[in-house]
This record gives sequence, C-alpha cells and structure tokens, in this order.
Amino acid sequence: MLKKLKKAFLSFFLAGGSSGTVREMKTAYAPDGRHRVNFFLREEDGVCGFREEFFDDKILEMTWHPMSKEPIKEYPDMDTAIAAAKAEVFWLHLVLR
Repeated sequence: MLKKLKKAFLSFFLAGGSSGTVREMKTAYAPDGRHRVNFFLREEDGVCGFREEFFDDKILEMTWHPMSKEPIKEYPDMDTAIAAAKAEVFWLHLVLR
C-alpha cells in the first residue's frame, strides 16, 4: 500500500510517474546537429526509454529541449526502445544501424 501511495505521489512530479535512478545509455545526433535522441535505462527495474530533443540556439537559451511534452514511454529493454525510436524519429535510421 505504501509503495502505491509513493508512486502516486511521485507521478505528480516525475515524467511518466516513475522514480528511480535513470542512466543515459546512448545519444544519437541527427545529421543537422540540431536534433538528438537520448536513450535511458532505469536501473532499479531495467525499464528503458527514449526522448527526442532539439537544440535552441537563441542567445539566452543555448540548450536542449524535448520535442514532446508527453511522458516518456517505457520499454522492457534497450532493443525495444531503439526499435520504437526508429519507428517514431524519421532521421534515426540514418545514424543508427
């Protein structure tokens, strides 16, 4: 019961409602250098995911921003996350083989 309450509480503050140690596993950059996809692994349960980002080069920004405001989808392993990213991000098949 306590774990469910903790997860519900954390869902208000964390994307996807998940908690844990998230490690960036791989980053793929688009040929234009202004887009990238980060692949993540949540160490506690082995769940993987990805996020597409774009680079904002405005003088006061100069930072990476997510392409979508949606929560990050979760996948059971890195191969599944990479396959889903390739299906969703049109340029990714050019840089990941």
